[in-house]
Amino acid sequence: MFNPPTLEDLQETRRANEKLVLKALESKPEWVETELAKTTGLALSHLRAALASLLDQGRVRRLPGTGTRAVYGLADPGLADVPATPLTEDAKRVRDYLEGRADSALYMSEQLRMSREDVMKALSLLNAHGMITCTFVGSLVIFRLKETQAIGQEQAPAQSGKKKQVA
Repeated sequence: MFNPPTLEDLQETRRANEKLVLKALESKPEWVETELAKTTGLALSHLRAALASLLDQGRVRRLPGTGTRAVYGLADPGLADVPATPLTEDAKRVRDYLEGRADSALYMSEQLRMSREDVMKALSLLNAHGMITCTFVGSLVIFRLKETQAIGQEQAPAQSGKKKQVA
């Protein structure tokens, strides 16, 4: 009897594939998608799923290519790798500010009258909670809240509670 993979299995596979992609991307600054698939040994569909996730996380960026060739490289949005501790007041202010909009850290700091460093600390904490995404427009990094993540976080406690009651 065939048991389809669980969501957890798929996420674990995607994370493993992301590690392969990141390791390859660290070895040189630009990679064409097909070369990246050959180097990592991933099927193009698995590579694209890993790249989409890494793009969404802001860890990879798509670079200008020639013709229809997709070129990728590592991206550094400038966020620190911090633990997912409870949200600070600054993180809550930044989260509330980003509700329904996208913006750069510099503009956020002006609008919120916070230092750029404090905004980056808040964004790093929000990133640790998986609440933000970033995109690159040239050298400018634009941050926004993950809409699907917010929906998933609201539903997650109810689902985990049901699992505990059933088990």
